[in-house]
Amino acid sequence: MLQKSNTRKILEIFFNEPTKQHYLIDISRRIKLAHTSVKSLLDGLVKDGLILRSVEKKGRRKFPLYKANTPEKRFRKNKRIFNIYSLLESGLIEYLEEKLSPKSIIVFGSYEHGDDNEQSDIDIYLECKKEDIKTEKFEKKLRRTIQLHFNENFLTYPVELKNNIINGFVLSGFLEGYK
Repeated sequence: MLQKSNTRKILEIFFNEPTKQHYLIDISRRIKLAHTSVKSLLDGLVKDGLILRSVEKKGRRKFPLYKANTPEKRFRKNKRIFNIYSLLESGLIEYLEEKLSPKSIIVFGSYEHGDDNEQSDIDIYLECKKEDIKTEKFEKKLRRTIQLHFNENFLTYPVELKNNIINGFVLSGFLEGYK
């Protein structure tokens, strides 16, 4: 496993909670790093356009607030990479391979595109027979509900759903789109 940099620890907060605004001091406490260091790293992320900064006035004091810049293409690309990496690191894919031996495992939808938010689920297509699989442990790790879509024959799906799956990310195996 790769060691997490402080910048990555900060970005993880925004990747996991993209719609929430965060105070500097809260970020500092969550990643256990001095607020001066966090501010310096956040300034760099604001300069890069990945994070937005605003100010909230409380009485005479001003408090900086930070939020993910979700419309920014680079933010979504980085979030997409983070999502795929998190999915692989969670152990879910190995678990599904071991329990089901599917022909293919594909993540698709908003999670795969990096457009997901706190309420989004993770859509995973499995080309195999439907079975009852416990995903609660992985849902807790990934902070998202997991929707497993089983189908033994990909070609029987409606065209729109096939396109979504084809445009997803293959985590295991391969997908035959045409015969």
